[in-house]
Amino acid sequence: MTLPPLAFIGGGNMATAMVQGLRRAPSPPPITVSEPRAEQRALLRDLGVAVTADNRAAVAAARVVVLAIKPQIAAEVVPELATAWTPAHCLISILAGTTTARLAGWLPPGARIVRAMPNTPLAIGLGMVGLCAGAHATPEDLAVAEELFAPCARVLRLADEQQMDAVTAVSGSGPAYVFRTAEALVAAAEQLGLARCEAELLVEQTLVGAVAYLRERGIAQAAQLRRAVTSPGGTTAAALAVLEAADYSGLWCRALAAAAQRGRELAAAPSG
Repeated sequence: MTLPPLAFIGGGNMATAMVQGLRRAPSPPPITVSEPRAEQRALLRDLGVAVTADNRAAVAAARVVVLAIKPQIAAEVVPELATAWTPAHCLISILAGTTTARLAGWLPPGARIVRAMPNTPLAIGLGMVGLCAGAHATPEDLAVAEELFAPCARVLRLADEQQMDAVTAVSGSGPAYVFRTAEALVAAAEQLGLARCEAELLVEQTLVGAVAYLRERGIAQAAQLRRAVTSPGGTTAAALAVLEAADYSGLWCRALAAAAQRGRELAAAPSG
């Protein structure tokens, strides 16, 4: 698919990563990024895209508009976009906790909106993105959104927007869980007497290797792979017994439920 001209409203880390992925494509589309910070505009200009500080000008130059701002300022920014909106435009929003219905309330009637939830590994081409269609989005809009993320992520289409809270909890927030686990493992290794550099090397390569192995074998084999490493009465069994005694699976269920609930709370907050 040949992507139509794109505009990014907001030029932060996620937008920059997407621009970098798109620019690596064989035939990148025309891209305009609207960003208020002059220093960030300069960095984006160096990537070979047009930059501006005028959101309406960016919208006017595009057919697909990627909303990549902080959710807290959506009520200020999106109504401004409406003044340049036409029926030819499609909005792709990556705002956490912001429903397509809320966004539609700030845009002209019938505006076509696709909601997306990417995660930060998108910056290195290994992202995960959940997609769902707003009330007026077409199958073509979803196809465009999927093509937009394809250079830097795998994409999961969802039929029900309510599932986006679960996507946010699992993959949107998921990298932070891995990073926190790495922190904890390094600290625990230091408690066993390893030097910091030694602990970091052991933990980093263990995580990289385990994830690569899991991907090669398939995540459906996770339990089998765990059992293969866990000899009865051995060291791994001793460690896992401590985790299970602390209700390891239940802890993750509660953690993801808390993240999903926070997403619902953000979606229900006053529009401002």
